[in-house]
Amino acid sequence: MGDNLTKGIKQYATTMPTMNAIIEMKRRGKRAIIRRCLSYEELDLRIDQYVAKFSQKGIRKGSRVLMLLSPNIEMVCTFFALIRMGAIPILIDSGIGSKAFIRLANFSKPDFIVCPRWIKWLISCRIFNIKGKIVVVQRSFAKNQTTRSPLQDTDPEDTVAILFTSGSTGMAKGVIYKHRNFAAQLSKLRLTYKLLPHTRDVTLLPAFMFFNPMFGRTLIIPDMDFSHPANLHLPSIVETIVNNCATSSFASPILWDKISEYCFEHGIKIRSLEQIFLAGVSATTRVLENIQSIAPNAKIFTPYGATECLPVCSISADEILGEIRPLQENGAGTCIGTPVDGIEIKIIRPENGTVSTIDDQNSLSLGYVGEIVVAGDNVTELYDQLPNQTTLAKIFQNGKVWHRTGDLGFFDQKGRIWFCGRKMERVITRDGEEYYPDCVEPLFHKHHAVERAALIPLIKHGTAYPAIVILPKAGCYPFFFLQRWVFRRELRILAQRFPKAAPITHFFFCRKLPVDPRHNAKIHRLALAKRFSR
Repeated sequence: MGDNLTKGIKQYATTMPTMNAIIEMKRRGKRAIIRRCLSYEELDLRIDQYVAKFSQKGIRKGSRVLMLLSPNIEMVCTFFALIRMGAIPILIDSGIGSKAFIRLANFSKPDFIVCPRWIKWLISCRIFNIKGKIVVVQRSFAKNQTTRSPLQDTDPEDTVAILFTSGSTGMAKGVIYKHRNFAAQLSKLRLTYKLLPHTRDVTLLPAFMFFNPMFGRTLIIPDMDFSHPANLHLPSIVETIVNNCATSSFASPILWDKISEYCFEHGIKIRSLEQIFLAGVSATTRVLENIQSIAPNAKIFTPYGATECLPVCSISADEILGEIRPLQENGAGTCIGTPVDGIEIKIIRPENGTVSTIDDQNSLSLGYVGEIVVAGDNVTELYDQLPNQTTLAKIFQNGKVWHRTGDLGFFDQKGRIWFCGRKMERVITRDGEEYYPDCVEPLFHKHHAVERAALIPLIKHGTAYPAIVILPKAGCYPFFFLQRWVFRRELRILAQRFPKAAPITHFFFCRKLPVDPRHNAKIHRLALAKRFSR
């Protein structure tokens, strides 16, 4: 039997009882003020109270519990209470749209649904048709509950949680995390980034909120719409970071790009930050430089991983902005660094079907682009109720589980891995030429009026041609024919400077790129391809 993952919270409740475990912020106008706080002693008691209440409602060890809660104190307490009692929390991104959300919720077959009262009303009225016994959680949920709950013994092979992928390049899938996977993930994050207690973290990605209490850190929850992170209220977010003297932050590069622009405009320096983690999409050198200038004391990391395996690789902004920068800006791809301790990575020949073994026949040498496959104790083994998807994504060989990431990349001479893009988003022409998003798109970021570029396959008469969709910077959108003609001409001249982009002659413009809801960063290139191929 193994230790319960909430054991650390009980220990922190004894060793540092008065330290803030969670600070929940509230926006008042342009200001950010503290709404509620919980110390570690209070958090531990609250979790025990939730365990007692959930037990009264019939939740037991092994119960599948769908969490429909906004990122707040109640959500954090619910998550840890379910783990403490051995139940299985199920988490789905709320920003994927109501139809997809309801489909995934019912597919997950929950025994119980934990939600606020207004969602219970929607379910009762069949506005949300989700099946499962409803347990309402609100601020007074654990009132007058004083029972202390013992830690449920756990087996390393027990399921601790089911976390759904974002579905940004395919169907969203429920990833089964076993206790040993989660414990290994915590260990790797702690050792790789030296995540020490007594630090304060402002997390703009809900899934990463649960790590902080297990590391003895203060979790600061900003007042924002996590299902629509693009609608970030920058004044209150910056004030949340500054007034709480936050020492770290986790978000997508797109969100931190907006924060850095706001700080530039208002002459703000965030000197308390010591670590900034950027994930979800490749961070451009421009974004990294901007963040460095407004957070001069922060070490910036761009960890690489997936819902199925995190962390896999890591690299710092200092490394990227050094010798790697000219290579990255000239089409080599995005350097994601070296594997973290305990992780094995191989590059294999891209295949659309199943892969049963990794051998000399499908392993690729240094410099050759192929699919990135990963093995390690934090790599999950199964998708929930999806045996076919599990077979496609996993390679079971010699007692080891390899996860096929669906990402393309290659090893360089120094053992670093370069990310080239998603396998399904590469463009393969009739002549067999291959174009990769992270090798082509940065070349067009050199244009002064380009905010982001997206490589798509343009289908004409059944043949794929590489094309680029441009998101112009604010005030640079070409509304008139002559403006578009000039813009396209400049892009074609720019493309001729690089062999990887020279054959691209098709350029389109859009005012808004479709992106994933979790990070507000990953471009839905296949959706763009359908739109412009029509």
